[in-house]
Amino acid sequence: MAKENMTPNSEDEVLSFLEKEDLKYGKNTNAPIETKKVEPVNGLGQAVSLPPTSTVSGANDNYWKNIPLENLPSRGMFYAEGSELTIRAATVSEIRHWSTIDESDILDIDDKLNFIIEKCTRFKIKGGQSWLTWRDIVEVDRLYIIFIIHEITFPEGQNELSTKMECTQTCSEDGAWSDDVKVKSNMLQLFEMPEEINQWYSSQYRCFEVVSSKLNETFYLYMPTIGVIERLRKRISEAKSQSKTIDKSFIKVAPYLVQDWSKFGQPEYSTLQSETFSWHLNKFTFVTKFAELMQGSRESAITTVCPKCGSNLSSSIFSSDSFTIKDLFLISGRLNELI
Repeated sequence: MAKENMTPNSEDEVLSFLEKEDLKYGKNTNAPIETKKVEPVNGLGQAVSLPPTSTVSGANDNYWKNIPLENLPSRGMFYAEGSELTIRAATVSEIRHWSTIDESDILDIDDKLNFIIEKCTRFKIKGGQSWLTWRDIVEVDRLYIIFIIHEITFPEGQNELSTKMECTQTCSEDGAWSDDVKVKSNMLQLFEMPEEINQWYSSQYRCFEVVSSKLNETFYLYMPTIGVIERLRKRISEAKSQSKTIDKSFIKVAPYLVQDWSKFGQPEYSTLQSETFSWHLNKFTFVTKFAELMQGSRESAITTVCPKCGSNLSSSIFSSDSFTIKDLFLISGRLNELI
């Protein structure tokens, strides 16, 4: 199993769905294209009604724990003002379903991760009467949330995760430090916003607002949500089942073009793809490089400090010397340790 970059938002994994041929592209002109500025909606996803619980805070309900958005890999930058994300521990029923995970199947891994997110999270605007859905969660936050759910599912350390860490450089002269380190959610390094991209972040719209005088255009780019990735995967599967050739260059940038996953059906997919053919070459290049920078800023790493020399150490989350993804909700160890 490919241990790193598990989600289908990874370029290599998305391209594994695709045909070997690209579509032939039309020519770009050098003249700026006049486009109407369409501002994003100041909201997120599709609100749904749930049975009434607390109208103040989801964390007020029994068993639900609030996650500070600033602790997420996305730092909560792409959620509407007043958003509140709460989680609960996984139940035996949910862990039974998790136990069927096929670690050799990237799609099954993705489905099982989404299953835990769906069952164990609640998302709303604080004080509101309607709830958002788990699909509105930014995709780069998903694995971190999974680890938090793991921690509250096993609060007494019944299922500790550990990975072998070693310092072989600064400690090498008098013996390298090496030990098994217990993994906590605050040790995860999953995403760091590229410095070059920060200049386009809009706190008003909770996305990236790109104002180009050269192109005489303003356009918006979004952090992909779980729902957008899910819908994109579905569009790709539909095209493959119909033996249609898929535009790899569009798939690469598509996750960053969609604000609302609930409005990303097949017609919208086709329309958005067609629109990209009319883009100025500069815009197409900008969005492609933007997507590459964002993807390159994703990690699946565990970080710690060497207790011997103070060096910063890093290791892959799912490495050969670490736990597997299945271990997150299935207690590892020998049989006689379970009873």
